[in-house]
Amino acid sequence: MEIREAIQEVQQPRSRYMLEHLVLAAHDTAEIRFYYCVIELSSKLHAYKLATINKRRQEREMERLKESDDPDADLDLEEAEAQYEHFMGVMAGGERELRDLLDIYEGMEHFTRAQIDENQQEYWEARMTRQTQMQIMAGGVEWSQLDAMRKVGLLSDLVADHEAALAQMNGQGEIGA
Repeated sequence: MEIREAIQEVQQPRSRYMLEHLVLAAHDTAEIRFYYCVIELSSKLHAYKLATINKRRQEREMERLKESDDPDADLDLEEAEAQYEHFMGVMAGGERELRDLLDIYEGMEHFTRAQIDENQQEYWEARMTRQTQMQIMAGGVEWSQLDAMRKVGLLSDLVADHEAALAQMNGQGEIGA
């Protein structure tokens, strides 16, 4: 494979695997995965629309340079063609990512804004619980994580469970003493 072909072939900011497993799966409920998929699609569709306009603009500029009498038009055209070639590779990668996102979107359950809003408590409780569990596995929970747990109403139960466990441990220690 020629280097030019290889450059064209590998263009894509994020692979489908990355989109599915690292971008969307980072969210704990189907409603929020859908929400972020739509947000990603909105951004990518906008960028792609602007890229198609930019492509036409570059093509017009190259045509203008081909017909120009300017003594440096040939160099300007070479530069414009090099820019265009690079741009087309980047655009092809963006299009691949957009196709993957559209395919993921088509395969997932769709939700209304009201359903997404109704899911907020479940989502934040699941997310805070997962993050806290991961921090415990990593060796300790940061104060900011505890504060976030408090804000979503999960800290009081954890404190009560922790105090009960300590009391039980203290009670067992006294029996064996």
